[in-house]
Amino acid sequence: MARLVEALNRFFGRVEILALGLENERSAAEAALAKGMPLEAREHARSILSVLPDSAVGLALWADAAEDAWLDQEVVASLTDLAKRVPWRADVWLRLGRAGQRIGWDGARDALERATSAPEERDAARLALLDLSDLDLAAGDPARAQRWLDRIPAPLTTVPDRDVALRRAECALAYGDLDGARAAAEILGEPTAIEGRAALVLARLALAEASAAAGFSAAGSSAAALPPAVVGRALDLGLRALVLDVPGAAELCAALVAASRDVLVVDRVRRVVRAAGALDEPTWAAAFAFAEGRRDDARQALARGLSAGDRAAAAALLRMAVETRDLGALDALAARGKNDHDDDKAPRGAAAPPLPPDLVRLRDAAAMASAGQGSGALDALDAVTGEGAAWADDMRRAIAQAWVPPAGGPAGARAAAAWGDVLRELARTAKLLDRLDLLAAIEALAVERERPLRAAVVGEFNAGKSTFLNALLGEDVAPTGVLPTTATLHWVAWAPDPFARIVVRGGQDRVVPHAALKDTLRALAAAGDKVARVFIYAPIERLKRVEILDTPGFNAPDPDHIAEARRAFDEAHVAVWLLDAPQAMKESERRVLSEISALGVPVQILANKADRLKPDALETVLAHVRDSLAASAIASLTPPIAFSARLSLKGRLGDEEALAASGWAEVEALFAEQIVDASDALRERALRRKAGRIAAELAHTASARAAEDREAGRRARAEADRLRASAAYLRRERRALAAVIDKALEPARRELASDLRPIAALPEERKRADASVRAYVQERLVARLSWPLSAEIARAARAGAEPGARGASGARGVEEGGAAPSPRAAAHVRAVLMGMVAVHDAPDELAARPIEGVVEAAIDAFAMALSAEAEAPVPPPASAAIELRAQALRAAFEAPVTPPCA
Repeated sequence: MARLVEALNRFFGRVEILALGLENERSAAEAALAKGMPLEAREHARSILSVLPDSAVGLALWADAAEDAWLDQEVVASLTDLAKRVPWRADVWLRLGRAGQRIGWDGARDALERATSAPEERDAARLALLDLSDLDLAAGDPARAQRWLDRIPAPLTTVPDRDVALRRAECALAYGDLDGARAAAEILGEPTAIEGRAALVLARLALAEASAAAGFSAAGSSAAALPPAVVGRALDLGLRALVLDVPGAAELCAALVAASRDVLVVDRVRRVVRAAGALDEPTWAAAFAFAEGRRDDARQALARGLSAGDRAAAAALLRMAVETRDLGALDALAARGKNDHDDDKAPRGAAAPPLPPDLVRLRDAAAMASAGQGSGALDALDAVTGEGAAWADDMRRAIAQAWVPPAGGPAGARAAAAWGDVLRELARTAKLLDRLDLLAAIEALAVERERPLRAAVVGEFNAGKSTFLNALLGEDVAPTGVLPTTATLHWVAWAPDPFARIVVRGGQDRVVPHAALKDTLRALAAAGDKVARVFIYAPIERLKRVEILDTPGFNAPDPDHIAEARRAFDEAHVAVWLLDAPQAMKESERRVLSEISALGVPVQILANKADRLKPDALETVLAHVRDSLAASAIASLTPPIAFSARLSLKGRLGDEEALAASGWAEVEALFAEQIVDASDALRERALRRKAGRIAAELAHTASARAAEDREAGRRARAEADRLRASAAYLRRERRALAAVIDKALEPARRELASDLRPIAALPEERKRADASVRAYVQERLVARLSWPLSAEIARAARAGAEPGARGASGARGVEEGGAAPSPRAAAHVRAVLMGMVAVHDAPDELAARPIEGVVEAAIDAFAMALSAEAEAPVPPPASAAIELRAQALRAAFEAPVTPPCA
């Protein structure tokens, strides 16, 4: 940057200096500066100022000399005085702001902002805007940093502005906008050996992209879970930035080391750090301790740094806590921050920074989860969106998995899920997503938990299902011999009195005694009535523990009956499939059995009508059944058993000889041990299957809703960016635009002149004094000019934000589809016009003269309105948190079976 004295010499000349005989001092000062002797130049400058205290040249010489000598306090003092003399000089304000930053002067930001408002000194204004963007990035306000960048004019050449691109990439990474970061990074290209800041940006982008590809949040994802090639690339770039002492590089590299388990990587970084003499610094000592699994040593190293007032140690501990999911480290930071807050004597700079709100919520959630308050913990995690987002998602999944512990052990035993918590979470999600259909299914699950086990007896028509059911219950309660066209699902349950209830579609239910059930079904079939379901109730003790579903045959000719049989799978907790032994395991049976197995319903295979086969043939059939099941990957609870349902029923009704020949004893033992005694485990398995299906449907709906909301948010951000770009363009080009727009308003001004012609004949005194005349002029001026003026500015704003659009002079009219001004922007323009009328002595003359100054003010007001619209807060959609919770619960139900311990 050129010396201030050179620019001010040209502006002020040296008349005063010559008149007072100070020319030699001035020449000597400039010569000393040229020779690199700033202290000598400083003395000459002070000599000038002792004679001429307000000399702009003397103040400029003092500032240049103090800056060369690194006397920043004197730089600020000299430039503060100089800025009072030349407040329009952006270069003076820029240097004052930069020197002020170096000494922590409170007015540094204000000085930089003053530098940005000098439209004629674009180079200095650009540098000030870049500095302000850096300040806000360092303060964690990327939105404000982006707004400063939006005010920097695009370069006149085709070469993009790499300084702006670098900061735009940093803003985009802070937002989590990977597309924006990639676009900016393409402008940066591969950084040179000395571009450390660009290298750091590319390192952060590589990690963020890998995190997104792996399904992690870009913020807070652990480097340990990322591909080694990506981590290696990021580390290469990070080390380059570290060697160049770029802010943030040490924290990034330390975090990568802490998460690494690669000995070669850790050793490589250790050599670099040792060469820099930083090996004993708490941040690095902790990073290497974490990498070697010595967490306690890492915490102790950082605790030493905290005790010594090392804020870098606090930042490193925070970053490593997030990287390594270390709640203990968060607790240490929180305790240190509390102690510093309670200790009024703690030095301000030495105090540990408080935990970010997101990590406070995360700690609270962890405490609630440990106390068994999983739902409360999930509510707290909903608000975690920053650097702890990935950690929060891990905690969500851990909470959900604790509610739905995976199966394990030699028999795949399942601990009961925390159904109260699970069903509440499912119901909450269903309500938030307006899935009332699933809400009804969830309420049904709550009822099902308290009901007996449901066993479905399934098979093809005439396999003996109803006969088997009667044998199982020891009474002739299920109708047998009914034609397949009348067959339907029979639900057999306990009641203190025996009766049956027939549910007729579109008709009145029939309640009949058991003896009349078969005749009633035939009569309904003859009358053409459709039977939906039959409930058979009996005071049989076994039915208190197991309810039986007797299904239609799968080879029934009526598709409704087949569909009803399939619905039984969803109702049942376990299925008993009856084969017709003489023709067992037909292809049609294999298909349906595969369907049942795919649904996750446990199946027990029984071969009925064993009395029709000789022992050798029966054994051949059973071997064929076993081979067919194995070939189709279909599992039976126990190996298939052969028996005779017909003989079993006769035996259960008193025929001892038939009972002995039936094979019922083995079936009865199987039913007691594998179904009745295992009813809790079978019910748990079925509830998990049904709840898992609901959880998957809710997760799908939540993801679709969240995707819609993300797209809406993207559009809102794009619109806000467009508004900011338009506002910046209007501010930069307001003078040129004002002249163009003023000409475009000539038709409207002619119409206004016609409206005001009657006033021209009034006496001047009347025109100035009569309030009604002024009100009329104001109303007509606003009516005639406010809309055309607003529309012209809107078209110019659109043209500036979208380079491909036509300019204000050639844009389409608003009525023809051009850009319409927003109500807020139009109101700002209207206010400017009303103010113009209010302060003008002869408002009726406004129609006859150019109003470029008013148009310029209106453009400024329009730009202010656009900026305000761009900053309107958009609350984050709740769908993001709903999606994460729904995905966590779905993942818990999909968790694989834990292998048994050896």
